[in-house]
Amino acid sequence: QENPDKLHVFNHKLTSIHLNYIALCVRFITKRFIGEYDHKKEVTYRCSRVIDQETVDLEILDIANKVNTVISVASLESSIRWADGFLLLYSITQRFTFLEVPRLKKLIEQTKQSLVVPTVLVANKADLEIGREVTTEEGQRLAKDLRCGFRELSVAETVLAVESAVFQLIRMVLDQQRPLPDRRSYMLSVRHALTRKLTRSKTMQW
Repeated sequence: QENPDKLHVFNHKLTSIHLNYIALCVRFITKRFIGEYDHKKEVTYRCSRVIDQETVDLEILDIANKVNTVISVASLESSIRWADGFLLLYSITQRFTFLEVPRLKKLIEQTKQSLVVPTVLVANKADLEIGREVTTEEGQRLAKDLRCGFRELSVAETVLAVESAVFQLIRMVLDQQRPLPDRRSYMLSVRHALTRKLTRSKTMQW
């Protein structure tokens, strides 16, 4: 017999587009850091995580968009159509990876035919401050301009920051896919709560 308190299981597809040699997906899945991680093909990982008391089934497509590897636009478009949300990763020590982000975000919006696509911009190698070529403020500003979430972290240093970035994206996907009546109910609840709070405040003043 099904437990009536058991929350729904969602199946979500995320795409991680790497603009340099990093292993965020492997870090997230296995909690291990592989310094020499390198691949030329797309790799799909599957896992489950509990987020906000919801069990979420994930498929994560890992794309390494390397300097010396030519990835066709058609291949990227196919991956973009497949996914529900996107992690765009650049290195703070390689400015050219940062400069590639707007082009990729534009391709995502064009392929999805929407300006509202769950996306988190991730600045990696925050532990290499000496070699920094992109400031935190630049990353935050670009994320705001491109309507993305933003995280600056070091994949090498801590898995918690990596999980926070992926969980942020998952929450964005869940929120977008939540039925509209649920959103309206939530907004009405917030409005009623604020109204009650304001009413109590006025009563106390008198």
